[in-house]
Amino acid sequence: MKTNGEGEGQFASMEWRKRRANGKECIGSIKCNGPMTNNNLVKQQQQQLLPSPSLIRRARFIRRRTTNVYCETLKQLKEQDAALISQILLIGLKPRSEASEFECSCSGSSSSSVIPSVEFACPSLSSNFLLFPPTLFYPDFMKGTIQRREEREAFQVILTNEKGDRKFAFCFKFPRPQIHRGKRGSMLSADSGIDTLRSIAPFSVLVFVSHYPQETLFHGLAANFVEMLQNDKSKMAQMSLDLLRLRFTSRGGTKFANHWSRSNVSTVVEKVGVENAALIFLCLLSERRVIVTGANVRDVSTTVQTFVRLLAPLEWPHTLIPIVPDSQTELCFNPTPYICGILRYNLSKINELICPERFPKDELFNNDIVLIDVDRGMIVPSISRCSDRRIGLKAILQHSSSMGFPHSAVCEIVSALKSCLPVRDPEKADHKIEKKVMIWYAKLFGHYRKFGQNILSARNRKLFAHAHPCAETRHFLKWFVENGILQSFIFSQFRDDGITNTNPFINSCALLHRFHKILKKYAPPVDGNGNRRRTKSVIWRVFTR
Repeated sequence: MKTNGEGEGQFASMEWRKRRANGKECIGSIKCNGPMTNNNLVKQQQQQLLPSPSLIRRARFIRRRTTNVYCETLKQLKEQDAALISQILLIGLKPRSEASEFECSCSGSSSSSVIPSVEFACPSLSSNFLLFPPTLFYPDFMKGTIQRREEREAFQVILTNEKGDRKFAFCFKFPRPQIHRGKRGSMLSADSGIDTLRSIAPFSVLVFVSHYPQETLFHGLAANFVEMLQNDKSKMAQMSLDLLRLRFTSRGGTKFANHWSRSNVSTVVEKVGVENAALIFLCLLSERRVIVTGANVRDVSTTVQTFVRLLAPLEWPHTLIPIVPDSQTELCFNPTPYICGILRYNLSKINELICPERFPKDELFNNDIVLIDVDRGMIVPSISRCSDRRIGLKAILQHSSSMGFPHSAVCEIVSALKSCLPVRDPEKADHKIEKKVMIWYAKLFGHYRKFGQNILSARNRKLFAHAHPCAETRHFLKWFVENGILQSFIFSQFRDDGITNTNPFINSCALLHRFHKILKKYAPPVDGNGNRRRTKSVIWRVFTR
């Protein structure tokens, strides 16, 4: 039987050991509020790594409302042997006095003497003219004078309606010879011929509307169309009908020499700043709403397209508007993810979006508006109050962690972009940025090909995230695999029955060939069953840091 002295001695020794352990755990800290065990430290670190349930819920909600609907639409179009091009438009400028009521309403309260108009449509626009406002395809019409210097340029507009239906409008601005318009300014169709058209401006915009995001294919078709238009205008109607007869096929056909053009990507990244470009890049991956503003139409439009091209080989599956027309600023109130450009003097019309105190809080879409000024290099909402106009790495880490990105991946993409600057040779710098982004992708989710076409099932999505060697990235993939951008990319890779996509327009893309080569070198080691190779994973983590 123990005496009181022995019991007190044992109790005192136990208290001394506790105080000693607590003292070791609090070394290096300024203040220790109480005892903290090793288990509590591990739990706290795990909670910091785990993605917020709202991120997973938000990714699923956006994907089911937008991307899933688009994937189902592609399946139906493929089964119905849908046309590759559903609508061909030729947009020009005409005097306001000759414009229709709808065309004047699209131009809003602008004082421009000429406004955009649909000069040619194949098939003819009868009851569908409301779906194609001409100002959307010729956004800088307010400066459309003969004296203004215009250049050839190409851009695309992606619109998603409230039902999730999506169409791609590929726009090509080009100088053309005089084209005549019908009597009384009537809209012409393919049956009207080309001899009755009248010219107002030396530049026009050719628009191909399609359900398929094959930008480089339409570039080639547009080049042939414009060449024909400049040589023999009488063949435009017949060539339009021939293009409408094209059908999308997944097997066979002539291979198209596809080359991905990333013009001026490095120049734009250097102009807006590496930190700003990296943050917008991460915001697009997390499917936020991004608004690009500035004073110049050309710079804003180029920057919007550059940010989207920075995602390659991933594609932006949501709304994309290079320049929002002055009369259609309500497009910025779209609740689904988008990236659009808007002139600075129109920001007052969307102050409800860019002022957080006025915007109602929403569990899924709160604080998802990001605005960047191309000319001033500032981002709203403000994520740092430092005196430097450029946001720092610490501010990016703080903001990206709220979006669910691991710190190591954020630091890697920032350092990768910095290594490509300053720009001495723009073409080489663009190629280097493209490679850095693909290596970054390969390290994060490059093992997706090991799971085959069944990766999008609920069970395989969990296995896909669990197979990554890094714990921090595993937690990131739990919500990112629910992301519509990643799933639409995987869907396009495994669209056919086989693992290798047989679409000639996709397989011939040099960018995807480069990406597949990078995957072989940088993808996480996973066996054929989708299990992590533990021994090789240790080696992979050492050599890919």
